[in-house]
Amino acid sequence: MLKRIATYIGFALLWAALIVVVVCAERLTTKNNKEQLITTTHINIEGGGRSPMVDVESISWWLKEHNVHPEGTTLEKLDIASIESAVKSHNAVASANVSATYDGSVKIDIELREPIARLRIAGYDMYITKDGYLLPARGVIPAHVPVITGDYKPLFRSDYMGYAESLTKDSIATLDANILRMEEEKLPHYKQIIDNNKALRVVRRSSPKKNLFQSKEEYNILVTAYKERYSVAVESHSQKEREIRSAIEVLERRQEEARQIIDGITAQDGDFKALMELINTIQHDTFWSAEVVQIVATGGGKSPLQLAIIPRSGHFTVDLGTTESLTTKLNTLRRFYDKGLKNVGWERYRSISLRYKGQVVCR
Repeated sequence: MLKRIATYIGFALLWAALIVVVVCAERLTTKNNKEQLITTTHINIEGGGRSPMVDVESISWWLKEHNVHPEGTTLEKLDIASIESAVKSHNAVASANVSATYDGSVKIDIELREPIARLRIAGYDMYITKDGYLLPARGVIPAHVPVITGDYKPLFRSDYMGYAESLTKDSIATLDANILRMEEEKLPHYKQIIDNNKALRVVRRSSPKKNLFQSKEEYNILVTAYKERYSVAVESHSQKEREIRSAIEVLERRQEEARQIIDGITAQDGDFKALMELINTIQHDTFWSAEVVQIVATGGGKSPLQLAIIPRSGHFTVDLGTTESLTTKLNTLRRFYDKGLKNVGWERYRSISLRYKGQVVCR
């Protein structure tokens, strides 16, 4: 019995000691948080490919611009969520994580977006990242990536920031919803057609029947009145029919316009994907990523997209033609580089065309 009591007392004392330790630790932590200043900020940047669009200095400046730079703040007043939000708001940042230590050090881990091309056509100046994200070129360190020029008209606006694929899906989803809504708007009109036809049938069935005790003159009067009533009903029916059909046709025209816009968006989306295919092919090849400095994109949308590249070597433009078989065309060009240009010289031609399958036409 005494042994059991001693055991209970021992556990009670142990719990009491733990509570004292926790309370003391909490008080010390609270005191430390109130007094401990943030003295150092470690910014760790990953990603961004061969040409990152931000560095430690620009991120530090960005934090100061947003009034969230941690140094000089106490641990108690440190707002980690605001710092993360500010860092993530930078166009070039894909993700960020912020943490703090007991001794007043803040660590900011940043993952950058990787630029693979710069779109510089009329009214546009933005970077395209490896995952298809679009961001304005302003406010970032210029990246050494191929520049896209020409009269190519993309689906997105010049101030758009986000994924091109998301814009396409959202735009088509909105138009599909509008088409469905207009289809539902037709339903009351279809009911009006049914009711209009029913009203005419009622008049038609009201034609007089001559009874046994009715004179011919009385019957003829009823027939004449019926014919007049039926004639008026037919005219009214036709007028209502035209009005209802006209309202339905308006909705059908609007639906067709929406479908044509969807076709245009789909075509523009296909153009952008083809452009991305060429850019990614260039980026994934060590030789072409160093050789291609400019991509010229023309047409697109209603007309086929045409592509050309301007290489670093020589003084010529390479016409790739349409977006079909781009990888094959680049492989053909590489063989021509190795077996043709090395022999005749890099300065001999001003244009090289790969527009036709299996052919290299030089001028």
